[in-house]
Amino acid sequence: MRLKPLGTAIFFLSPAALLCTLSQSSLVPDAELSRKTHIAVPLKDEEGRVIDYRDPQAKPYSPRTTCGGCHSYEAITRAYHFTMGADLLSDDWGRKNRNRPWMSSPGQNGGQQHMSYIWLTKKAHRSESEVGVTTFRFVQTCAVCHPGGSLFERDRDGRRYDQRQRAHPELASSMDGDYHAAAWDRSGVLEADCLMCHSTGYDIKARAEQLSKGNYRWAATAGARLGTVEGSVLAGETPVLTYRTSTANAGSLTVVPARSRDENCLLCHGEAEVKKRGHVWDGRNADVHARLNCTTCHVTGSDHQISKGHSNAVFLHDELDDPKLSCAGCHNAGRLGAKRPSHRSMPATHLKNLSCVVCHVRDNHVTAVQTVDTTTGKTVGIPTNPEAHKYGETKTWQPAYFRLKNGQISSGNALLPSWWGNRVGNVIHPLTLAETAKAFELAKKSLQDDNGDGKPEANTRAEITAMLRAMEQTLRGGRFEVVRPAYVKGHLVWERQGEILTSRPHPQAVPLRWTFSHNVAPAARALGSRGCTDCHGKAGGVLGTDVTIDPYGEDGKPVKVPAWKYLKLRSPDPYTAAK
Repeated sequence: MRLKPLGTAIFFLSPAALLCTLSQSSLVPDAELSRKTHIAVPLKDEEGRVIDYRDPQAKPYSPRTTCGGCHSYEAITRAYHFTMGADLLSDDWGRKNRNRPWMSSPGQNGGQQHMSYIWLTKKAHRSESEVGVTTFRFVQTCAVCHPGGSLFERDRDGRRYDQRQRAHPELASSMDGDYHAAAWDRSGVLEADCLMCHSTGYDIKARAEQLSKGNYRWAATAGARLGTVEGSVLAGETPVLTYRTSTANAGSLTVVPARSRDENCLLCHGEAEVKKRGHVWDGRNADVHARLNCTTCHVTGSDHQISKGHSNAVFLHDELDDPKLSCAGCHNAGRLGAKRPSHRSMPATHLKNLSCVVCHVRDNHVTAVQTVDTTTGKTVGIPTNPEAHKYGETKTWQPAYFRLKNGQISSGNALLPSWWGNRVGNVIHPLTLAETAKAFELAKKSLQDDNGDGKPEANTRAEITAMLRAMEQTLRGGRFEVVRPAYVKGHLVWERQGEILTSRPHPQAVPLRWTFSHNVAPAARALGSRGCTDCHGKAGGVLGTDVTIDPYGEDGKPVKVPAWKYLKLRSPDPYTAAK
């Protein structure tokens, strides 16, 4: 399709617009990146043709060709927000690096943790019983937040999915984890969605809906509210796209990209932070840094490698962690007007042994997820406040205090494990949700709802035994050469040895400890501002709390221990003990 005269004129709105006619390898100069208002950009399809909305066969817009005319799409999509571990993917990564053979990278794309029991399958498999969540299915879940490109556009051989499957339709019948039972030839691929970050009013729910239908190449158009899409690839239909004409000009459609704002970041991080830590930015949890924008601290350049601080529960590209993005990194250096704290009344040992957030993150009024239980074959989230029905509700909860690897005491949400696996040597391989669901169907009559949340759980010895027996039956003849089911719950691993049910500590029976990093209280409200008894000698202080170590014991209630024991102190708090 040739450019129509008026459509071509769009490129000549300003001298800067001439840059859009340059090759993709030509980066926009920094001076252009600093412009307050972006020029209007004509939408192009995957073939690079300017879209005419009047054409009944008009295709979805392509971020690669639309934005890649000026910006280096290939360079941008190498940033960690796009790869999320895909740049390190290999079938033996977990075996070599973490003694976790099922993992294939340290990031969301290939990693696994007991926050989500869905992880990307390997590339090569011997049988269908080994195939877990393929890349094609993975898009429908995790790509709702992740912007696309990288693994969601090209397979682990570097080939674009839709083009390769059209040429080799037999791949859908193979044991290839990128193509098994896939329909890339009809769904298209998920290119990096630039407007998730660079538009106002982006519709994340519309994006999620298209992904759930297998309409991958249409998701960016729907999310940016550029058009509506009817039909579902997964239902065997061909999606029908109708463009909105609010930005139409003689048949052409244009878009004006905007600078990233907090609401763009929160499309994904708002959900994630509430779920993991209980952080919010809507005023329910106060933050002394509320005057700052996300990008004030988390800056980036033309490579889109967004600066990040260190997170205790995340180990993706730790070499990119910026030491300046920490309490000490700002306050000791006076960055952004931060005052250097004196802490004159604090003992030196406290400053050495306590993380800043222990005293300075005081507001925890939005429930997070304390446990994700997979017993039913579905992920059931148990909130940090037992009175809440789900995470995100306005309910106050007591954070957990725990030691980091360096011995320092910190605070946050200690997400407890409750999942089923199969022991191979000393390593427990997590089961897929489908595998657990099969066992639950056999054992569900033996399981009761002892904690009153409306869902059955395995907490009594009889219930755990019933589930383990059911798993022995359902796993036989499957992907494991030796069937030895195990239940990882709280701080113990439960297994059957003959007819005896045993429980013992195990390195995998530990919480996923999400440390606090936002919602920081000012000095006047920090623990210790009113004296030692803020922490010592009463229930509201650090050493006067109990820490949950198991989501439910025999009676269905949480199992707790005093904080001093959990922190491995030699004795109880003397102030508390005297009460």
